Amino acid sequence: MKEIVFIKDFLIRHIRIVSIAGLCIAVISGGIFFLISFLSGEQLWVERIMELGDPVMTDPVFYVAGNDWVMEHTVVDTAGINNMKVGDYTVKASNPFKEYSYRIYVRDTTPPDLKVGQESSPVLEAGKEYDTAILGAEAVDLSGMAFIRYYYDGKEIDRLLFTKASRPEITIRATDGNMNMTEKKVKLVVDTPPRFYGVHDQYLLIGSSLDDLDPVFACDDADGGLTSAVKRDLSGLNLGNIGDYKVKYEVKDSYGLEARTESTIHVVSSPSQVNGHLDDCRISSSDLSYAVEEGFFESIPFDKPDRDRVISECRTSLVNLMVRYPDGAVSSGSAFIYHVAADYVYMVSVYHVTSELERDPVTITFYDGSSARAAIKSVRLSAGNEAALFKVPVRIVPYHVLVRLKEVATEDDIYDSMKAGTPLIEYCSMWRGGERDSIIKDVRVISLRLSAIQRKYVDGESYFTVTRESESGMSGTAVFDERGVLAGICSKTIMPLENERPQFRDGCDLVLRVDELDEFMDRLDEAG
Repeated sequence: MKEIVFIKDFLIRHIRIVSIAGLCIAVISGGIFFLISFLSGEQLWVERIMELGDPVMTDPVFYVAGNDWVMEHTVVDTAGINNMKVGDYTVKASNPFKEYSYRIYVRDTTPPDLKVGQESSPVLEAGKEYDTAILGAEAVDLSGMAFIRYYYDGKEIDRLLFTKASRPEITIRATDGNMNMTEKKVKLVVDTPPRFYGVHDQYLLIGSSLDDLDPVFACDDADGGLTSAVKRDLSGLNLGNIGDYKVKYEVKDSYGLEARTESTIHVVSSPSQVNGHLDDCRISSSDLSYAVEEGFFESIPFDKPDRDRVISECRTSLVNLMVRYPDGAVSSGSAFIYHVAADYVYMVSVYHVTSELERDPVTITFYDGSSARAAIKSVRLSAGNEAALFKVPVRIVPYHVLVRLKEVATEDDIYDSMKAGTPLIEYCSMWRGGERDSIIKDVRVISLRLSAIQRKYVDGESYFTVTRESESGMSGTAVFDERGVLAGICSKTIMPLENERPQFRDGCDLVLRVDELDEFMDRLDEAG
């Protein structure tokens, strides 16, 4: 019995010892596992996509989470990755207790950097071929490969060639080896070089001045009229010696495109030879329209009063009108240039002159004695205002005269500063077709209002009076102020009237006001 009890106690004691030992082993094993895990860290990720060119991270904190010991003893091996080449790579991180493996996929999703060298719209000459390299396009890509292509109107091009002035848009595309693309658009300016017109050989009498050279006009598709920008090279010209001389012309437009031309000036001793070549040149109305648009024919009022300058420069605005009848009788009056257009020259006179001359072709004599014949049809301003406008075709005007005509200068407020005593100039050119070169009368304003007696004869709102100076045949001529501004139209002379106020008792010239002339143009064109 004692032996049984002893065996039982022995077994119980040893079972307890084994259990305790097992427990100890389990505790120790778990501790070791925990310790190893604690000292190995935790893998943060398994795979990642990386952009081409981005830096490769070597710091363990990017790969493993853990305590300071883990971070200190973890080594990252990135030797197998090339961040400048698309591909799939493996990176390892390891410490004394564990090794981790990572997959990094290097991909290229960044388009090339595309730059275009032209800051503003490049200017190309129409009809001239250019290499696309003039656009200065450059593409840079991390892959080291970038292809540039050019497109116009949806089609790929390798040259730039446009035949007409236009504003084409070029699409520039840069593509790298991984099919990433950058696109930019560039607007071009396609322009034609300026062109000259009115260039012709000219015959001048020995001793002539440079003012006798016919002007050369220039125009451009983009800029319009460029006549004021034309430069003349007269270095080889000697108007004091008989001979043939070259005159060179050049002009540049706002885009820098240039044009050059030349003409020959024949200096001769025979006036008949000069006269025989006066109309060698004639330009088209489309070309002449550029000169009209740029204001070539406009007159600019002088900065200050200058009577002599008015007489010198305003004469090219004046014409004489005359009809000589079979019996020798003459009807004559005057007019002035109101507007020069591409097809017609518009002239103003007074209705008692134009109505008389409409029955027969009129001889129109210009400031230099040159003349043209035309049938005229005039439009009267109103029943109380006899200002009359008519037009003649440009083609009948001698060319050397046409290019020197000047429209009278006008100012809307011409009467604001005018008062009794203001000096004016009645200016008639080529009286009766040149029997007298010019008739110039210095007059002074008597009154800007007509007297009650005078208003019985004419519309008092349309006229004013100046001292009596005009002669027969001056009706219709321009009356200028001393700055060269059109102040009125010479109309008629009123002789001393019975019971007239003192300032009118010596008689006076009635002058038509010109502040209503603007409506003339439309009415004349409507009349045909």
